[in-house]
Amino acid sequence: MTVNETEKGAPVVTEPGETTAETAEAAAARAAAETATPDPETAPWSGPARWAVPALAAAVGLVMLWGAFTIEAPTNATKPGPGFVPGVIGALLLVAAVSLVVTGLRGRTTGVSNTLAWFETRPVLIVLAGLVAHIVLLEFLGWLLSGALLFWAVAFAFGARAYVRDAVVALSVSAAVQVGFSLGLGLSLPAGILGWGL
Repeated sequence: MTVNETEKGAPVVTEPGETTAETAEAAAARAAAETATPDPETAPWSGPARWAVPALAAAVGLVMLWGAFTIEAPTNATKPGPGFVPGVIGALLLVAAVSLVVTGLRGRTTGVSNTLAWFETRPVLIVLAGLVAHIVLLEFLGWLLSGALLFWAVAFAFGARAYVRDAVVALSVSAAVQVGFSLGLGLSLPAGILGWGL
């Protein structure tokens, strides 16, 4: 094994029987592969994604605002009421959608485009499955258990594999949300099977 230098002075390790030209080509191929995938945090949207992403954000934001203004709060609910958080989130989503549209109309390009090629469907599908299970089981299991299931599914979707620890954290977060709704908003989330016989 020998160590050579490229034109830029970077060291390149050469295996026995491998020429410097082959090593340089391999290094160039790796560099091209690294730059081929854009950073979703910095690369501007292009193609259909330029309009699909803000449209989705706007749609979700409008639904949340509609729900915030039409939700029926119980008489014992304290201010700011159950529609406050969905309303704030919906408004922020609309602001984000407008910002994305303005950026798309300006046509800012930096030589690297973001076309959703980096998008991974598996985590999204797992999160959606957890959300559907949460909605279906909410009345039966109650918020504490169904909420914990949702939080655990999200953690699993993004790579968490410490199942017992994740379950304990999910139950803790779900319980904290339930206490927050009870004490902060004066709302009782569904108790489900934990409330049977009470």
